[in-house]
Amino acid sequence: MKKFIVLLSIFGLCTTARADSGVGSNATDTLGEAPVESEAELTMGTAVSIRNQFEEDIRPKDYRLRYAPIDKLLSPWGELRGRLAEEHGFRPSFSATHVYQETTDNVGPEDSAAGYELVADATWTFAGRGTTSPAMAGFEFLYRDFTSDVPPVALFTQAGTLYPSTVAFGEVDPTLGQLWVQKNFDNRFGYQVGKLFPLGYYDYFPLKNFRSDFMDAIHAANFVIPLPDRGLGGYVMYRPADQYYLRLGVHDANADAEEFDFDVFDDGELFSILELGWDPGLMPRLPGRPPMGDVHIGLWHQDEREDDTVAESWGVVVSAYQRFGRFLPFARYGYTDSDSEEGLKDSTPIEHMVNVGFAVDALFGHQDDRLGIGGTWARPLDDSLDDQYAIDLYYRFRLAPRFAMTPTLQVVFDPVRNADEDQLVIWGIRSRFVF
Repeated sequence: MKKFIVLLSIFGLCTTARADSGVGSNATDTLGEAPVESEAELTMGTAVSIRNQFEEDIRPKDYRLRYAPIDKLLSPWGELRGRLAEEHGFRPSFSATHVYQETTDNVGPEDSAAGYELVADATWTFAGRGTTSPAMAGFEFLYRDFTSDVPPVALFTQAGTLYPSTVAFGEVDPTLGQLWVQKNFDNRFGYQVGKLFPLGYYDYFPLKNFRSDFMDAIHAANFVIPLPDRGLGGYVMYRPADQYYLRLGVHDANADAEEFDFDVFDDGELFSILELGWDPGLMPRLPGRPPMGDVHIGLWHQDEREDDTVAESWGVVVSAYQRFGRFLPFARYGYTDSDSEEGLKDSTPIEHMVNVGFAVDALFGHQDDRLGIGGTWARPLDDSLDDQYAIDLYYRFRLAPRFAMTPTLQVVFDPVRNADEDQLVIWGIRSRFVF
């Protein structure tokens, strides 16, 4: 598998070689893909959901260098995928993401971690295409592994910080991660049920995408909310007016991505969440796409989990962002109340969290480059630990239409489980190839 990842990276880098034609850094190309249908649609997911990730991946890209033979090789697939989307409502996608991170100081034996993810997913609008009441099915086939002694998602335990420096990059055997059905009604009401990825549907934040934007657990997962893993669940969403929405969801609190477990009906250990949201409407939204601005409040509750000895807990989150041209500022707050008792673990290590920052697109003349900066203050639920502060930064640049790289930097002040250090740095690099 290591050889496969190396070959994949080489293939991605090959697409960045400059052709003799002299095509420069402002070239854009869809590699033959037709635009997806732009029917009015009740937007159901966040940036990391299958549908929204597809829309972003298929969008024409501004990239630095072109290698004509590779573009020609990929063009037939792009044309086929465009036809499948346009004629049949079927949108398949394949991607590979690799992450490497290293810390400047550690309390455990390891100071670095590397891992990768392979994904094949698709959505199929099988009824009501081109209307305001479509019906859709989706699936995700997922495989994750790591090539170091610890997975990237566990590197924070070696550094002594409060929460993970990256999410998702652990170990998952080849599995059917998602399988669901979604139905909309007149672009006002919708539901989705099946094996779901809750991270892809709640607490919307456009930079909440561990594959292409922030990777740390605050920005990419809002670690204040103990969202379950991929598992059985469902939600309903209602939009009484164009600028307002309500979302209510219930999920298996003990979900395991590698299982398709229906025991939730017997155990009754659930995670539930209610969200109320508002689009300020300062910038017009595109049909079928997430809003340019969003303000929402979310209330969640998790039952006590007996098998994993996790305490009952509840919390609230407040989030706001608004795009202004190339700039996207944001601010978020979260609170957790845990019914901690002796012998029970907290569902999240964080009691209070404040997170502010911004992203800037189109830097240095490249339309699809993005710089993201966020600052976080977090107070642990464990009273014996001090507050922790962190600055997270990433710069995503696109080398080819289907290949991007992202250097990342996290500076942690007063790491809570590394008392000998006033600050430490966790730096990394992420590469992603989409086919």
